[in-house]
Amino acid sequence: MAAYIEFSEVSKVYRTGEVDVRALDGASFTVGKGEFCVVAGPSGAGKTTILNILGGIDTATAGEIVLDGRCISGMNEKQLTRYRRTDIGFVFQFYNLIQNLTALENVEIATEMGENPLDPKAVLDDVELTHRLSNFPAQLSGGEQQRVAIARALAKNPKLLLCDEPTGALDDTTGKHILSLLHTTCRRTGMTVVLITHNSVIADIADRVIKVKNGRVAKVYFNESPKSAAEIDW
Repeated sequence: MAAYIEFSEVSKVYRTGEVDVRALDGASFTVGKGEFCVVAGPSGAGKTTILNILGGIDTATAGEIVLDGRCISGMNEKQLTRYRRTDIGFVFQFYNLIQNLTALENVEIATEMGENPLDPKAVLDDVELTHRLSNFPAQLSGGEQQRVAIARALAKNPKLLLCDEPTGALDDTTGKHILSLLHTTCRRTGMTVVLITHNSVIADIADRVIKVKNGRVAKVYFNESPKSAAEIDW
């Protein structure tokens, strides 16, 4: 499969006072179009930095990042803003919903950013929340809030879905449901998904697994027969 994402010799250095902190140190990997990819590693390994650079939230100090033939690492701030708005869907650990907007309104506001958005009600139906359209985030469970967040990301119809520890704030049962939803979405739509986690068990559901340690890619491997979310146990 041709590479959809190319992450080549990427380094990221943060300066704190007179000290340089190397969050990424020549990290390289590729991801194919339509793959469900898990980036796994301990806290401080560089996972979130990878996600932020892929999403255009942060920039690399060195190296090259290409998505669907476009060089992200060469973009200026205006181009990165457009890239984030149109090409990237984000799912965060703590949902990041707007508290004074309903579930439907939270999804609708995201569709105003995309170039070819999906119907908000249809996407909320896909995540089984038709009965919660008029509810505010405070009236929803953690799992329901995360499903709204997923619907919000999908409604933009992005090229790439980036998930930052999406099960980190959920119990095991709800977490598996969210993983199943993400996995099914990847398979049904052909959308490329990159999910970061410190929980190595989640790697069993991935097509491609990227293990990160000390800012470097320590290992990349493929699961010939990925498990379903229901089959994993943490």
